[in-house]
Amino acid sequence: MKLSLPVPRTPDGRAYRFSPNEDAQPRHFVIGSVVADVPLTAELRARMKHDPHIPKTVCPYSGTIADDAAFTHPEDQKAARELVKHELDRDVEDAVAQMFKDAFKGSKHVTFKPRNRSMPKPKPRFTRQDLMRELVCDHCGRDYGVFAIGLFCPDCGAPNLRLHFTREAELVDDQVSLAEQIDGDSEELAYRLLGNAHEDVLTAFEATLKAVYLYGKVQASAPLPPKVGNDFQNVEKGRKRFAELGIDPFVGLSDAELAALKLNIQKRHVIGHNLGVVDDKFATHDGAAKVGETVHLVGEDIRQFAAISQKVVDALDTWLGGSASPTINQSHLLLNVKEPEAHPDDPKNLMDLDLELSLLARKIAVWVAEQDSDGWRNFVDPDKLREAFKDNSDSELEEAIAELETDGFAEMSRTLGGGLPAFRPSLDLYLTFDSLAFDRDSIADTITVGELVLAGDDSVSGETIFEQTGWDERRFNPAFEHIASQIPDGRVSKTFGTKFTVPWFHMLPEDRVRMKRFVANLKG
Repeated sequence: MKLSLPVPRTPDGRAYRFSPNEDAQPRHFVIGSVVADVPLTAELRARMKHDPHIPKTVCPYSGTIADDAAFTHPEDQKAARELVKHELDRDVEDAVAQMFKDAFKGSKHVTFKPRNRSMPKPKPRFTRQDLMRELVCDHCGRDYGVFAIGLFCPDCGAPNLRLHFTREAELVDDQVSLAEQIDGDSEELAYRLLGNAHEDVLTAFEATLKAVYLYGKVQASAPLPPKVGNDFQNVEKGRKRFAELGIDPFVGLSDAELAALKLNIQKRHVIGHNLGVVDDKFATHDGAAKVGETVHLVGEDIRQFAAISQKVVDALDTWLGGSASPTINQSHLLLNVKEPEAHPDDPKNLMDLDLELSLLARKIAVWVAEQDSDGWRNFVDPDKLREAFKDNSDSELEEAIAELETDGFAEMSRTLGGGLPAFRPSLDLYLTFDSLAFDRDSIADTITVGELVLAGDDSVSGETIFEQTGWDERRFNPAFEHIASQIPDGRVSKTFGTKFTVPWFHMLPEDRVRMKRFVANLKG
């Protein structure tokens, strides 16, 4: 029985983390591998909370430091319990079968033959879907993702505030470039895109300043103000707020930059709240603007707005770290990013899957998935297997098959005649390897089928759901069987002679509740 389980990871190989600080909303983030070579200098180390790449994690939202285990996501704990229960059920069933088999061993009159599992339940699967900001720390090279303004690297704890805003500025630049490529016949669309880009600068600027201000208030053990409101959409109000913390992030701006920043903030209000039409208030800030006309938007002005905002954010990043970042004039995109290791024997990057299987076992799993034309999980033809893997010996193939069986990806049956064992794929094999075999998301397919099931009657026909999907049998059968695995066996048809592995099943109210939660859990 397996009691040690790896931390669940995203399809990109990142681990889910959850801050132990209850006030560090939204608390969850993901952390990946070290993907850039950054030489550790004294200047970089001075801005870190601790040495990089040690078994401690820093909350990117609050700076809280704790052992890695303290950041385990509660959904991952739940997933671990369900996986252990899944393995326990299998082990208990195997143990009871072996007990009865041993009890009647040697008897001439009584024999015991355990029944084959007609439809073994797949391992529980868990996913999450959120809008994430992906970053690479320019101090330690760690790849990670956050779901709100990230102040610190979760590995070394260095302030990464400026990186977060730099990414926003890059996206704004992309929006402006897209608008500039639109021809004159679509001038209204181009203006709308420029307006959105302009608004995104102010939105990111305000959110960043607010996040740092609230962090500073907590660190100073000062009472938080009852309401911050939109104070950070106004330079003077923002200055007063930061004066409470003894800092002025605007002090590094020239008079011309400060004037341009104030003008662009006012311009945003006109575009957002006055349909872009100049009013008396805005005309006092821009002598060239005429009341009643549409405010002028130029791509380079928006880029300048982002660049000036970046200078303010850089000043706050310096305050957070106690010194200016040595990389402040270096784009994090210019880091020496490690090239992925080339594996000629693994062109599909099968070893990136977070599994304990050998490369050969993984290749066999993908091949088995590709060979099945209808999803019935029939026994694999040993001669075809040998032909497909003729560079491997029978003993190597047999061990790889044993790996698949051990990890729940195959059901194996040995024959008296020797040779390769007979085996058939499990549902888990399809759910794991179909994405590589057919470039589609098996879990997304299960979600689609589950939603169709929940939208219909309690008596669920495979034929009806199949027609609604418009898929072929090979794609449909694993998804429908995955859904049916959540229904007790007594209410699931195992009739043969149809094109579906599960022709139909019936749901009671408690099944429907369980199904809704199952689908919601898969959706994240």
